[in-house]
Amino acid sequence: TPPHPLGIMACRQCCATGCRYHGRHGDRSCRGCNDAAQAAIRAGRPPACAECGHRDPEGWVDETQTKQFYCKACWAGYQGDRLKEFFDEPAVVEAKCIELADMIAASKHCIAFTGAGVSTGTGVPDFRSGHNTVLPTGPGLWELPKNERRKGNLLDDCVKAAPGRTHVVMASLWRAGLLKHVISQNVDGLHHRSGIPFKNLSELHGNLYVERCDHCGAEHERDFNVISSERYSGRRCELTPGCNGPLRDSGIRFGDDLPQQHLQKAWAEAENADLCLALGSSITVTPASEIPAWVARRHKGKRGPGGSTKRGLVIVNLQATPCDTDAALRINGMVDDVMERVAAILTERGVLPGGVRQLQGA
Repeated sequence: TPPHPLGIMACRQCCATGCRYHGRHGDRSCRGCNDAAQAAIRAGRPPACAECGHRDPEGWVDETQTKQFYCKACWAGYQGDRLKEFFDEPAVVEAKCIELADMIAASKHCIAFTGAGVSTGTGVPDFRSGHNTVLPTGPGLWELPKNERRKGNLLDDCVKAAPGRTHVVMASLWRAGLLKHVISQNVDGLHHRSGIPFKNLSELHGNLYVERCDHCGAEHERDFNVISSERYSGRRCELTPGCNGPLRDSGIRFGDDLPQQHLQKAWAEAENADLCLALGSSITVTPASEIPAWVARRHKGKRGPGGSTKRGLVIVNLQATPCDTDAALRINGMVDDVMERVAAILTERGVLPGGVRQLQGA
């Protein structure tokens, strides 16, 4: 691979002007990047469709899940299936909730990996729900044409939101010692506001209430939204003596590296985990999605002491995910309903003393 003129390793596939990650792929291939596929098409080399093999200049890459190139016809069929929502029958949901309660009670180190689906019940829209979604927040932001997207800023929705039912359940599980750590892709800060301390959180995509020092990495919590287009607030580090480094918001944009301290902590917790709850996530946004996928593969087919309960990855989501076949348990249902029922079962058994503790003012 030839070196990039700026000293950055060039992309193996395209290194083409017009790719939004041009010069920033590192030493990875940009397979799965639609900009790269379109550059190949412009050069007269359309990729082969992953379904039928046809080299269609009107084809497209599924950047969110399979990372494959599809011809126009196959893409249309695939898109319909990608956004489909699945629902287990009530009796099946109940049986799976009992099984999940068993798994949590038996776990030695349970962690959670959360996506936008844990916050839709609070009024914060997600990104990938289809036009026929049952969610009250409606179609995902990335699935709507720009002229159909509702007015206002997603961050304003986050600021207005209060911790929801799943956040409250998770905080109760943490207080009871049943949940050790939460890895989140959300910037809404609702996990911390529900009572989970920062030391037990890995917020991989940032927190709208946290700004980070560029020099020492110290994180400063505020009571207002700090994310802005300027990124730097003009404030200086106050936590590390003698640092005085500039503070910037902690929000992650496309192409940014994830914060190393949060990523390293997340991987350390994943190493120790025998159970990972993937809640309300499509498990497709890399590199964060690699964490639950790794836990799933590592524990696939394994059981706890005595062989009584499964280990590994549990997925609670409406849409299919790339990890479904590797998961120990998949529950097709609303995250809030599932987690509240699991908490009720644990409370009835005395495993969750005092049950779910509601927030003051809730």
